[in-house]
Amino acid sequence: MYSPSQQLIHLGLGFMVSQALRVATDLNVADRLVAGERSVDDLAEETHCHCDALYRIMRLLAAEGVFSETSARRFQLTELGAALLSDAPSSPRDLIRMMNREPYLAFAQLTHSVQTGLPTFETVFGKPRFDWLADHPDAASLFQQAMIALSQGANEAVAEACDFGAFSQIVDVGGGHGQLLSEILKRHPHLSGILFDLPAGVEAARADAASFPPQTSFVAGNFFNAVPAGADVYIMKKVIHDWNDEQAVRILRNCREVMKPHGRVLIAETIIPPGNERNTIKLIDANMLVVTGGVERTESEFAALLAAAGLRLERVISTARAISVLEASRA
Repeated sequence: MYSPSQQLIHLGLGFMVSQALRVATDLNVADRLVAGERSVDDLAEETHCHCDALYRIMRLLAAEGVFSETSARRFQLTELGAALLSDAPSSPRDLIRMMNREPYLAFAQLTHSVQTGLPTFETVFGKPRFDWLADHPDAASLFQQAMIALSQGANEAVAEACDFGAFSQIVDVGGGHGQLLSEILKRHPHLSGILFDLPAGVEAARADAASFPPQTSFVAGNFFNAVPAGADVYIMKKVIHDWNDEQAVRILRNCREVMKPHGRVLIAETIIPPGNERNTIKLIDANMLVVTGGVERTESEFAALLAAAGLRLERVISTARAISVLEASRA
C-alpha cells in the first residue's frame, strides 16, 4: 500500500508512463507479443532498439500491468496490454500516440492556460490546433484515426437512441466523415440528410458518396456564419466541446434561427458527471483547456449554453455508450 506521499509521487511521474506507452505503441510491441512471450533481445533486434533501454521501458510498463515479465528479460502480453493490439476493437493506441505528441508538449505550459484561461497550443506551435493540423497532414491523419477510435460505436449508439420518426430532414452540422449521418439515415429512410462541414471535409466525404444512403446531400460552409436552412433537426456530435461558450452559442443560435418552428437541436456529447470519481472526460476537458480552447461541460452548463442561444433543454437521452444526446427546442 502506497503512503500519501508515494501516491503523489506516482501521480507526479505519470508522464513517464504515458510516454512509455507511446513508445511501446509506436513500436507495435503488443502485436509482436500476440503469439506468446518473447525475449527483450529479440524485440530490440526486431524494432532496431537498444536492448537494455527497451528492457527498462518494458519493465516500467510491466509494473503498470501492461506487460508481464515471465522470467529474466522475457515478456508476455497481459489482458490490459492486449487493448493495444492494432486489431483490438476500440483500441486506444492511436489516441495514446496522438496525445503524447503535440498535446504533451503543449501541457508543459499548463500554467499559462490556468492563469489566462487560454490554450497554450498556439503559444508553443505558433498556430491554433486545427490550423496547425491543416498544415501537417500526417499529424492530421493520426488525429482523425484517434477520434474515430475514441468514438467507436458512438455513432450507432446515438442513431439507435434517438427517435426521428416525426421529422423529415436532418442536418449533421460539422459532420466530418459523415458516419453519424449515414447511421441515422440507414435507420430512418424517410429522412433526407445534409452533411454540412468545411469545404475540405465535405469534399472528402463526397468522394465516397457511393457509400452514403441515397437521400444524402453535401453542403460546404462555415457554421460560425450560417447553416443550411429549413430542416427540422440539427445534430452536432462532438462539435460544441471544441469551442468556448461564446463560439458555441454562435453555432447554436445559427441553428435556432433557421430551423422549422417545431424543430430540434440535438447535441451529442459526453457530459461531465457530478462528484469526485475518476472519469476520462475530466482528462479530456483538461486537454481542451490546453490544446483547443474548448470545454467539456456538465448538464447544467449545457442548459445555460442553450438558454443563451435562445433554446431550451427538453431532455437528456442516454445511449449505450459514454455519450448522451441533449435535445433542445426554441425557448
